[in-house]
Amino acid sequence: MAHILIADDEPSVRDVLRSQLAAFGHEVTAVENGRLAAEAVLRTEYDLIVSDIRMPEMDGIQFLKTVLPRVEGTTPCIVLTGFHDVSHAIRAIQAGAYDYVRKPWELDDIRLAVNRALQRRADLKFRRDYQTDLERRVQEAVAELKATYDGTIVGFAAILEGKDTTTADHCTRVRDMCSRLGRELGLGTDRVRDLELGAMLHDIGKCKVPDAILNKPGALTPDEWTTMRLHPEFGGEIVEKIAFLRGASEVVRCHHERWDGKGYPKGLREREIPLAARIFMVVDAYDTITSKRPYKEPQPPEAAIDEIRRCAGTHFDPEVVAAFERVFPEFAQATRARHASAAVHAPVPVG
Repeated sequence: MAHILIADDEPSVRDVLRSQLAAFGHEVTAVENGRLAAEAVLRTEYDLIVSDIRMPEMDGIQFLKTVLPRVEGTTPCIVLTGFHDVSHAIRAIQAGAYDYVRKPWELDDIRLAVNRALQRRADLKFRRDYQTDLERRVQEAVAELKATYDGTIVGFAAILEGKDTTTADHCTRVRDMCSRLGRELGLGTDRVRDLELGAMLHDIGKCKVPDAILNKPGALTPDEWTTMRLHPEFGGEIVEKIAFLRGASEVVRCHHERWDGKGYPKGLREREIPLAARIFMVVDAYDTITSKRPYKEPQPPEAAIDEIRRCAGTHFDPEVVAAFERVFPEFAQATRARHASAAVHAPVPVG
């Protein structure tokens, strides 16, 4: 059984058609003009629409142009036309009608037209539902692949840097916050993905810095600092040799630059620094301040945002800081939850 909408200004035509369609086993709603039919379509999804062409208030052609964009191409429409009004039927077909039936019609004519239209409806719905299901499955597969891919990259970076799981946790948090901040600043999907890669691989160049420098317990000498400050360039060389990681190079090469030009390795300033790197700098600072390190305890989100505001215009791009402040409530909520979980699972002192 299908739900069919009839729009015709002649009561006798409406009544006959309603009776015939009901006899075929369909549920029928009938209205007397195009305006009322358009209102009905807004409220209800019909399987088929049967409309006269000549109607007051809104004729059949205007009705078609009004409702067809709203039914997602899955609800066919049959138009009724007088025997000598074939030109109007052609106009209706051009406007998107599926078929037409001449008045007066034979019972078999309307039966065949309705059955064809409902088969068309079934085909269109199947395609739509199949497409929707296919898109859902593709999205799920992409999400699973991305999670596996990102996990491999983070693990790879952590191994090369010679660090423990806190590195992976930091990379994952920074990746997610960079993605959110990038979208806030209007980056498209591809640029957000490059930003995520850069966030996960930002310190990969440290694998080429001697362990004696990386693990030195005391202050570095000037020569050692010179070597340490080359790690962004080392990292850029690594990712640019791998096609699917090349998009990460902007962050990897420039994440230690500063808005005022006092950073390294090239002393870039302001918009000479790629936007992805400017985004990463702010997010990385926030996560560093709010995370536990061997040399410090984690600070609350409010302390981090205060420091970021203080450094806007020197370390950080003021526009990126402004965007960060807009999404800060989301980040702060996640940080407080992380701090609370860490406190619950902290070891209990013995003695």
